[in-house]
Amino acid sequence: MLHVVNSEEVIQKISFQGGKRVKIGAFTDKGKTREVNEDNFFVSDFNDETGVGFCIIADGMGGHNAGEVASKIAIDEIRSYIKEFYNDDMTDQEIIKMLQESMKKANTVIYNKALEDEAYAGMGTTAILCFIHHSHLYIAHVGDSRAYLIRGNNMKQITTDHSIVEELINSGSITRKEAENHPQKNVITRALGGDKDTKIDIYIQEYMHNDNVLICTDGLTNMLTNMEILSEINSCDNLQMVVEKLISLANDKGGLDNITVVLLSL
Repeated sequence: MLHVVNSEEVIQKISFQGGKRVKIGAFTDKGKTREVNEDNFFVSDFNDETGVGFCIIADGMGGHNAGEVASKIAIDEIRSYIKEFYNDDMTDQEIIKMLQESMKKANTVIYNKALEDEAYAGMGTTAILCFIHHSHLYIAHVGDSRAYLIRGNNMKQITTDHSIVEELINSGSITRKEAENHPQKNVITRALGGDKDTKIDIYIQEYMHNDNVLICTDGLTNMLTNMEILSEINSCDNLQMVVEKLISLANDKGGLDNITVVLLSL
């Protein structure tokens, strides 16, 4: 059974070191300027023998705290779907389908709730689901929250943002440097709940011993550079201390958004 720890529970409960094969740090903070934390996350138990487990982060959006509602729905629906349908004998394709269907279920629930209650009209959420199965990392992704693979002194972004700015970069209209201060920097093009149907991106990454995987909301990456993040990750073996330090640094630089960080050492 996969036990889930989510961001509504006491933070100290997720100050664990995972199982024998996976170490974990996780933390969320509302930042310095937002009144409400519309981010949500959860981390499952990880199997000591196989390393199987998963984590999710969701960054909600919408007025009247609707973003908080959207991100919580995403967490609850994805978690429940995986708990119901996962089994140890799944093939790659079956895992991919499970991850996609879990997010599509969340999308449908969020979309319908927004239609039924005008207080939640227009709400949506980013989502990253990171699922570890034996020697592979499977990532399902919608929005501009990110997943990174850290291997030694290299930090590689696994996911591609679903954003106006990313489209401008890909078309050659602006450079990545210019994107850092672009006025539409935070405008995303895809989210759970935004449309009746949404496309789910899937990434598969084979991991090596001592690789780190970072998933985070844009409240972290908008405040800190990759080099600043990498420096902190490589400076300490206690992953909980690392994620809390990263959030502290983001707040020191302004904390302009909610910040959620989950760090896994494989």
